[in-house]
This record gives sequence, structure tokens and C-alpha cells, in this order.
Amino acid sequence: MNICSLIVHTKPTLGPRVSVRLQTLRGVEVHGGSKEDKLIVTVEDKGETDSPVSDTMNALRDVEGVVSTILIYHYGGEESLEEMNREIN
Repeated sequence: MNICSLIVHTKPTLGPRVSVRLQTLRGVEVHGGSKEDKLIVTVEDKGETDSPVSDTMNALRDVEGVVSTILIYHYGGEESLEEMNREIN
């Protein structure tokens, strides 16, 4: 599984339209920022090989109205629930 969070800067006043466009991409969620033209975005895959996070992140740049993307956080791992429970306890 891979999870990334990004800030996606859009052209002025295009935040709401770009938000809708981004959400058509697999694994993409927009969590806010459309009024400010700085979208808070997460991209997630669960190990799929047909659309990994890296491909989706590259596709974000090609969406009409996107000026730039900035990676804020990345998590990648194959941890099982049992391993996670051991770390918590």
C-alpha cells in the first residue's frame, strides 16, 4: 500500500473545477482548498499494478488548470494488521 499527500496549486479561480477533475483519477481524494486554489490531495493505491501512486501523481500535472504539485507525505509498506498491533502494544 502507498499513500501520498500533496498540495496541488491551480490557476487562479480554477480550484473548484480542478478538484472535480482530480477526483476522476483512481485513488485520488481532494480534502479541501479549492477556494484558495491550493488543493489538499491524497493519492492511495493498495498494491495495484495497473495504476500505482507514481503514475497517478504524474498524471496530476497533466490535469488542465494544475500549475504545480508538492509532495508533502509518503507512506509505503506491506504491514499486516498483526505487525501494526505489535507496534502499538
